Amino acid sequence: MSTPRWMKALVLVALALGQAACFGDSSLQQWDGNGPPDAGGGGTCTPTNDNDAVRLALAPACEGCHVNGNKPFFASLAAFESGLVYNERFVKRGDPAGSLLIQMLKGNAPGSYAQMPPGQPYEQLVTSGRVTMTIAQVEAWIRDLKAPPTPMDTPSPAEFRVRRLSAEEMVVSLMDQLGLTLEDFVSTSNPDWRNRAYVVNWNKFFVWPGDWAPGISGEYVSDPRTVERFEALGGGNSLEYRKKDPSFGPSAAQALVQMSQAWCARAVDKPNNKAVLRFVTLTDTSTKNPDAVQKNLRNLYLRMLGELPSDAEQKALYEQVYLPLEAQNTRLAWVGTCAALIRHPLWITY
Repeated sequence: MSTPRWMKALVLVALALGQAACFGDSSLQQWDGNGPPDAGGGGTCTPTNDNDAVRLALAPACEGCHVNGNKPFFASLAAFESGLVYNERFVKRGDPAGSLLIQMLKGNAPGSYAQMPPGQPYEQLVTSGRVTMTIAQVEAWIRDLKAPPTPMDTPSPAEFRVRRLSAEEMVVSLMDQLGLTLEDFVSTSNPDWRNRAYVVNWNKFFVWPGDWAPGISGEYVSDPRTVERFEALGGGNSLEYRKKDPSFGPSAAQALVQMSQAWCARAVDKPNNKAVLRFVTLTDTSTKNPDAVQKNLRNLYLRMLGELPSDAEQKALYEQVYLPLEAQNTRLAWVGTCAALIRHPLWITY
């Protein structure tokens, strides 16, 4: 039995999303501000100019919070330069002491965010080897910073970026796509539920951030593994000073496999839920009602991945995923098909 090409592609996607070897490369320790260093590794890991060298050097400390969101400074070199390097709010060219970036690295910035990154002083990150550029080197870069290129506001199609879904996006999107709500995982029926520990429905693989409400106090979630699962997906926890992980490593893959199976099962078993079983029931089989099965497969593919499958894709999903599981029972067949689509590269990436 051959493997569908999208399953093979998933391995490549995981490898690509997990690549971060160029961040924090030891060669950047020797950078003196006189031209871009060679970060090693070749390809996109080699900095293209001085600004890019700084971006790659600071990324291990900063990209966890700033690779997406409303301040995605580390999403690309263009984002780094337009959003931070040549934004006088953060960097004043030729004036390191007056630059908010330096003040935040030193932990004495005015306002709500005196220190960046939060939790651990930047100098300790340098000492531990997590980052390789000292504050003095960042100051030297700002002191000798070249004038910005013009124009800075022209959109560049070359900056298109594919990234993995964040843990927050996985939780929220999956609940919506599968027709699930918070009530499917925790007991919110009691009118006083916000003021006491709510009960997790056992073995439903509840996944919830530790610093989201409900749950921000830690007392609301009776199963601590809910937070562990979220962090395994790459989610952060500001209360524990844990950053988001933008890579897609073994822990995220394992958590997503388990989450997809458990949540798809919950969606299939939920009464009157048409998210997975829109055109079929569990009594319909490939023998009794083949047209309905094919129609439901096509609809589920569209719902989960946002596009209609090609004939080859639908055939592979039907013959290599659905049919082998249907031989055991139709419930397992639809749970497995649903879970397989969640692990599709088109679902995982954005």
